[in-house]
Amino acid sequence: MKAGLDDAGMVVAMRFLIVANGEAPSKALMAELSADADRVIAADGGADVALAAGMLPDAVVGDLDSVSSEARKRIPAERFHLDPDPETTDLQKAIEFAIRAGASAIDVVAAGGGRADHALANLSVLVVYRGRARLRMVDDAFEVSLVDVTTSVSGLPGTVVSLIALGRCRGVTTTGLRWNLEGETLAFSPRGIHNEIASSPATVSVLAGNLLLFRGRWVEKHR
Repeated sequence: MKAGLDDAGMVVAMRFLIVANGEAPSKALMAELSADADRVIAADGGADVALAAGMLPDAVVGDLDSVSSEARKRIPAERFHLDPDPETTDLQKAIEFAIRAGASAIDVVAAGGGRADHALANLSVLVVYRGRARLRMVDDAFEVSLVDVTTSVSGLPGTVVSLIALGRCRGVTTTGLRWNLEGETLAFSPRGIHNEIASSPATVSVLAGNLLLFRGRWVEKHR
């Protein structure tokens, strides 16, 4: 739901879509996410990714060394916001911009593919911005978020769910999955890969640590 007032007169949170400069998801997914977004922000060269998907970004943020000359022609000059800070990535700059503009929920697309170090660094923003906005990394395979105490996971039975601990995570408990955990400690390892929803909504909770939740966008039941 877009920002504004609901039927009870309560303020509805603003959701932003940030388009990074990585591997583009399908146009169908881009259209789905942009339809739910109040604003679309491109992280530097993400402007070209957005334009290729038929989206004109509301803002282009970054050090602006990757955006093409063609994108500069098609996007109004006032929508470009230069941030030359060498200590932050263009994705971080775009997230900071979105939060300052009032975003409380942010979906990030085109943040994967290409260099593995960039992809992993992009996932780290889920930890960096913990508590400042609800972030999801979304592609055609997964929606990735950080488990904040307890997270509900909805989906059809067989929907793929993977848990990845960034460092050490204590007190990991799940319900509604095919293989559940009860107060377990997880380390950065393959343990937690490719579980599935058995009954919806499932839940994932963690007492301490940074736990990534990969919710699949497809069903693949174990035999």
